[in-house]
Amino acid sequence: MKQNPMFHKQLEQVSPAVRLEMEWSRALIDSIAEILKRKGMTQRELAEKIGCNETQITRWTRGFPNFTISSLAKLSEALGEPLIRINEPQGTATTELEIPGQAGNDGLVFR
Repeated sequence: MKQNPMFHKQLEQVSPAVRLEMEWSRALIDSIAEILKRKGMTQRELAEKIGCNETQITRWTRGFPNFTISSLAKLSEALGEPLIRINEPQGTATTELEIPGQAGNDGLVFR
């Protein structure tokens, strides 16, 4: 998604938690778009696979959606690859949330 300088200025004024939520949402949206492009799949085809209308997919890709675990699971299944990976290393209480990287990107890992 293209972002203008005004957006970045506004982003600097929100709390770190809100900023992190927006960054995670943007990373997920970018991953979905990259997978669709790589697989030659349209938003309409994705919507049909997950049982929603194309308008919902468009809303997700143009804004900052509040994805649920259920919607992420449906999207991952429909796309044929995971959007997130959650690892709980043995012997630790740390949970890692990884959003797989896009072409030329290492992805994001949240701890």
